[in-house]
Amino acid sequence: MAVTTAVLPRLDLGPYRAGVPGAREEVADQLRRALEHVGFFCIVNHGIRWDHVDAIYEQAARYHALPLQQKLGQGMSSRLMGYSRLGDEVTDERPSALNAAFFMARPSSARNQWPDEGVLPGFRAACTAYYQLLEKLCHDWLLPLYAVALELEPGWFQASFAPSLATLRLSHYPPVPAAEDQYGIDPHTDAGFMTLLPANPVDGLQIRPAGADWFEPPQEPESFVVNSGDMLRRWSNDGFLSTLHRAINHSATDRYAIPYFYDPRVDTVVECLPSCCNADRPARYEPIRYGDYLRAFMNRSYRATREG
Repeated sequence: MAVTTAVLPRLDLGPYRAGVPGAREEVADQLRRALEHVGFFCIVNHGIRWDHVDAIYEQAARYHALPLQQKLGQGMSSRLMGYSRLGDEVTDERPSALNAAFFMARPSSARNQWPDEGVLPGFRAACTAYYQLLEKLCHDWLLPLYAVALELEPGWFQASFAPSLATLRLSHYPPVPAAEDQYGIDPHTDAGFMTLLPANPVDGLQIRPAGADWFEPPQEPESFVVNSGDMLRRWSNDGFLSTLHRAINHSATDRYAIPYFYDPRVDTVVECLPSCCNADRPARYEPIRYGDYLRAFMNRSYRATREG
């Protein structure tokens, strides 16, 4: 299928973060329209210094350069975060996805598995610092925008993310030939609430809103691409989209990606928001506990968690 180019909706958080009167409502309205029609947008003037992003791209390259057997010593399982090697993502009726990844939960979580400090000095500290920066951005600035966009009080979502079930993923897409119908990561929607993906020096992200062709958005410098996931779609009664996307490494060099998945607590019961249903628009989904949905999603997607 042909891939075109299209620009994502652009949200400038600068006036909002500076406390300009009316800026929160204005950018929340832009967010609402973006998620109703595209399911993706990009943010600029978000307050994250870009040297922190560059440092995590560097850490991703350092980690994936480790010998395979060393990484397999921290293999991901149904109970532990860690390494998912090339070919571990479950695919049905198509070749395996061409990416490997390191997964990190909350820095204090006992589920994390870290390479030895003597082998990869500074890796754990850098990942921890970056995780905490993104969590603060999501909790303090983005969550209130989502609430206002959905005609709720700004603090509506806070309790469901105290603490969040956020995950940092350091992905590696090696420069290897792809077979027909093979991708770096297969077409999918995300399971949770929102995903943040910093601008990448190597292109590869492709998006397909409902009723449209695949397109590859140009990467605005020092921006984050943000998309909504399945849980936000359920919460909003299909008001906000959870849009198909995929990635493939077209280049002759290694591609790294560092998505940050910001999701609610596992015990959060996701049911239609009061602003998203009425007598003419009844709730379309039964309430579901987020942890149950996520477990099923991971078992469908990864051999390691399915076998566990």
